[in-house]
Amino acid sequence: MFHRLRSDRFCDRHGEMHERHFHHHRAGRHAMGGHGSKLHRLFEHGELRMVLLALVERKPSHGYELIKAIEEASSGLYVPSPGVIYPTLTLLEEQDFLEAETSGKGRKNYRITDAGRAELAQHQTTVDVIFARLAGAGLRREGNLAEGIADTMHRLRCVLRGNMMRADLTQEQVERINQALLEALGRIEAEVATHDNAEEQA
Repeated sequence: MFHRLRSDRFCDRHGEMHERHFHHHRAGRHAMGGHGSKLHRLFEHGELRMVLLALVERKPSHGYELIKAIEEASSGLYVPSPGVIYPTLTLLEEQDFLEAETSGKGRKNYRITDAGRAELAQHQTTVDVIFARLAGAGLRREGNLAEGIADTMHRLRCVLRGNMMRADLTQEQVERINQALLEALGRIEAEVATHDNAEEQA
């Protein structure tokens, strides 16, 4: 019987390391090409402030969680860089729209203030339009393979990386895992080949 693979534990640790990486490397990653190329298409001047206020009102969050929330809202079309997110959070904090509580790990968790809620309420129509735009951007990418399997690929990476160096798995378990991967690979190759053949015959 399989030992329980340590996927959740690794994913948590990986997430923490990923956040520290975001703090130290300011360039960030922008999906679908270019540093900041999608920002101007999705957000007008000042709109990112309102998006962050809306997200923090829904759920107190730290910077990395907000980056992921925007990525999810746009279905991966735009992944804001720390160099965009953190200065905007600092500005909102200075304007008393957000307040930050620093955890023992030195990570700031942001909460919206009463002034922030009032500011958000004044621009609620704009906020609704922005999130509709983000959702629409995601719908335009429907059917994209990378988008459709993103969660599965992430889980697979977590399981494999988190257990790659384990010494307590038996040879039989290793062989079964390898066989499962080979079978999945074969089915994927067959599915892609079927699609290619259908296009050629069309």
